[in-house]
Amino acid sequence: VYPGIRRKVHQAIREERFPRHVYFIIPSYNEEPWVSVETFFSIMSELGQLPCDATLVVATGSEQDDSVITATHQSHPARYKVNLILQRQGHGKRIAMGHSLRAVARHYNQHNFDDEHSVTLFMDGDSYLEPDLLKKTLPLFALYPKLGAVTTNELAYIRTNSHWYKDWFNLKFGQRHILFQSHSLSRKVLTLTGRFSLFRTSIVVQEDFISRIENDILTHPFHGKFRFLMGDDKSSWFNVLKDGWDMLYIPDVICYSLESRNADFLSLSTSLPYRWYGNTLRNNARALALGRKKTGLFIWLCILDQRISMWTSLVGITGALTLALFRDLVYFPIFIAWVLIVRTIQMFVIAYNGHPVSMLTIPLMLYNQWVGAIIKIRAFFHLADQKWSKGGETQDSSSNVVPVPHRLARWMPKYLMIMSYAVFILALLFSEQVVMLPDVQAGMPVGVRKFTVVVKAEQYGVVPDDGLDDSRALNELLATAPAHSVIQLPAGVLDIRTPLVINRSLVTMRGAGRGTTILKARLQGKDKAVLAIEGLRGKKIAMPAEDIRPGQSVAEVQLPEVIAGDQSVLLLRRPNDQQFCTAIGSKRWCEKYPYIRQTLIPFRRAAGNELRFDRQFFFSFPKDSTEIFLPRLVHDVLITDLTITLDIPGHSIDEVRYDYENRFPDEEVDLLLLQWVRHCRVENVALLQAGRHALVMENALQCSARGLVVDGAWNKGKKGNGYVRLARAYDCLLAAGKVRNIRHITLQWSSAWNTIEDIDSGVDINIHGGYPHHNLIRRIRFHLPPEHRWKPITRAPDDASWAPPNGPQNRVEQIQILP
Repeated sequence: VYPGIRRKVHQAIREERFPRHVYFIIPSYNEEPWVSVETFFSIMSELGQLPCDATLVVATGSEQDDSVITATHQSHPARYKVNLILQRQGHGKRIAMGHSLRAVARHYNQHNFDDEHSVTLFMDGDSYLEPDLLKKTLPLFALYPKLGAVTTNELAYIRTNSHWYKDWFNLKFGQRHILFQSHSLSRKVLTLTGRFSLFRTSIVVQEDFISRIENDILTHPFHGKFRFLMGDDKSSWFNVLKDGWDMLYIPDVICYSLESRNADFLSLSTSLPYRWYGNTLRNNARALALGRKKTGLFIWLCILDQRISMWTSLVGITGALTLALFRDLVYFPIFIAWVLIVRTIQMFVIAYNGHPVSMLTIPLMLYNQWVGAIIKIRAFFHLADQKWSKGGETQDSSSNVVPVPHRLARWMPKYLMIMSYAVFILALLFSEQVVMLPDVQAGMPVGVRKFTVVVKAEQYGVVPDDGLDDSRALNELLATAPAHSVIQLPAGVLDIRTPLVINRSLVTMRGAGRGTTILKARLQGKDKAVLAIEGLRGKKIAMPAEDIRPGQSVAEVQLPEVIAGDQSVLLLRRPNDQQFCTAIGSKRWCEKYPYIRQTLIPFRRAAGNELRFDRQFFFSFPKDSTEIFLPRLVHDVLITDLTITLDIPGHSIDEVRYDYENRFPDEEVDLLLLQWVRHCRVENVALLQAGRHALVMENALQCSARGLVVDGAWNKGKKGNGYVRLARAYDCLLAAGKVRNIRHITLQWSSAWNTIEDIDSGVDINIHGGYPHHNLIRRIRFHLPPEHRWKPITRAPDDASWAPPNGPQNRVEQIQILP
C-alpha cells in the first residue's frame, strides 16, 4: 500500500503540487535555547526549499523564548517567506493553541480561503524536522481530497544520564511505529501526535475545532464535569475522526523529539504514561460512541482494545505466577522462556524498522507491559486526575473540576478499581481451575461448600495412551487428594485394570470432555463396577421411641450423643410380612427380604430426642419392628466430562446389539455405581458397552445424572442385566440424556420421589416392581427399534414372580413415540 502512495508523492513533488501557504501552530514553553534553535532552524530550512509561503504562530513562555526564536528566524535565509507571530501563553497550552488557531483562521479566511489544499502543522517546540519531511508530506493533501490529517514516524534525541530512560523513550517510539503502520492501512490512526502532525487548514479553522482545542469539557457520572487539561492532540484527533476524514501515518519521514531530562527513571516512566494513558482514556468513551460506521470497524476495535488491553496485558504474568504457586513452579520458567522468545522477535522487528534497541529493550518491554497496565488501570478509574509540569511550573486539575454533589462519588473510582482487580483475579483463578466455585444443585446445602483446588492427574502417574494400567495411580490419587479437590484427568485413553473406588466425600473427577478422556476398562464379574462411589450403610442404632405413622414428619428417636457433622440422614426399614403383601396387592411375591418398607430421609435435631424430617413418611414404622441405621453416606462427588467403557478383547459390541441374553457372564460389571451416597452428580458422561448395568443409583439420596450418553451392554439377559437402574433411590434425577442399546431404564425396589425427564430413549422405561412410588416420568422421546420387545412404558404386573407390584402415583407425562 505505502509504496504506491510514495510513488504518487514523488510525482506530485515533480509537479510542485504544494499548497500556496502553510501554517504552523507551535507551543514553545520555556524550552532550552539549544532546543529552540534546532527546532526553528529545521523548520526554516524545510520551508526554504519549498515553493510556498508560511506563517509560524508560536506561543512562548518567556522573553528568552522570544529572543531565541526571533534570532533564529532572522538569521535564516528563508526569513523573507516566513511570517513569524509570537504570542505569550500564560493560561495553559490549550488556551494558547486556541489563540494561535484564531490567528490562523483570520489569515486563512482573508488571504487563502480558496486554497483547498492549505495545510496547518501542529508541532511542539522541541521537535526537529529531518530534511525533506515537508516535501514528502505536504503533497498528500492535494493527492487525497478526503485526507484530513497526517502524522509521521518519530525518533528521540535525548540528553540524559539515564540509559534506562533513553532506551525506554526509544522503545516507545519503536512500538508506536509498528502499530501505526498497521492502523494506517484502515485510513485511520489512533493518535495525531502533538509533536508533529499535519491538518487540512479548512478543518482547523472551524469554530467547533478551535473551541474543542481551547476548552474541551468532559462529563463523567463519578468525576463530574472537568476540563481536559492536556491532551490537545486527542481533541484534534477526535474532531477529525467524528467528521469522517481519512488519516495517514507516513513511516519513512521522521520528526525527532529533543529531550533533556535527568530525573529519576522510575518517576518519569510512571508519571509520563499516567498522563498519556489518561489522555487516551479520557477520549475513549466518546470515540467509541461514534460507532463502527463512522470510525471503521478496525479502528473502532482498536479503540475498544484500549479498555481491554490493560487487563489482557496482565493475564500472562498473573496466570504464570498463579500456576507456579498453586500447581508447579515449572510453569513460571516456561512462561519466562516463551516471553523472551516473543520479545526477542519483537525487538528484531523494531530494529529492522530503523529504531534503536539495546540490551535493556526486552526488560523495558516487560516493564511497559506489566507496570504500564497497572498505571493505565489507575488512570482509567481516575480520569479527572490530571497534572502537567515543565520548566518548574505545574498545572493540575484541582481548579478545573465540578464534582458530583454526592459524598459517595469521591470514593467510587477507588472502590470500582479495587472491585475490578478482584473480579480480574477471581476470573483468572477460575479459568486456570486453581479455584472453583462449588457446583450446587437445587436443594443441596450450600453452607457446607468450599472452594476447590485442581489436581492434575498426569502429575501423579496417570498417563494416557501408553497401554499401561492407570487404575492404581488414580485410586491412590482419589484416596489422598485434599478435600474439595478437582482431579483433572488428561485427554486420551486411560487403561483401567482394577476397579476405581471413591469412598470419600467432596471430590470431583473431571475429564477433558466426553469422548476426549476415556476410561477403558478390562474387568471381570468378580469386580463390582469400573467406577464405584460408595458409602456405608452404617450400624443399627435404635428403634423409634414411638410409632411413626404415614404423613408424620416429626418423631422421637434415640440417637448417639455425638454423630459426625455429615451424618444427617437416617435409614428406616421394616421387614415384609403377609399382611403387607396382601395390602399392596402382590399376588405371587411375598418374601421377607429385600425390605420394601424403607426410606433414606434427612433429619434435623429439635428438642431432646425429637427429630424433624425433611419429608413426610409414606410408610408406617412401628417402634417394635422398625430398624434405624445411621448411614455413612459419601456426599458431594461430581463425575464429569469423560467416557467410561468396558472392552472385551476380540469382540465387538455390535455382536450383541439386539441380543437380550447374557452372552458374556464373566464380564458382568457395572460401569458406574452410586451406592450409599447423597448429593452426588454425574454430568456430561458417556457410558458405553456396559458389562452389566451402565448406571446404578442404589441407596442413593438427592443425586443426579445429567447429559448422559448411554449406548450398549454386553449382557442384557434375565436376572437383571443391561439397565440404567434406580433401586432404593430417593429424590434423584435422571435428565437430558440419550440412551440406546440396553435392556431397560428401571425404577424399582422402593425408589420414590425420583424424576426421569428430557431423555431421548431407544429403550423402554420400566417401572419394574418392588413398590416404587411417587416417581415422575416426563418429556421422553422414544425411538424404539423393532427388535426392542417392550413397550415404551412398561409396568410390572401384580402377579410378577420377581418382585411385588408397583406403588402409587408413578406419573407419566408428555411422552412422544417416534418412528
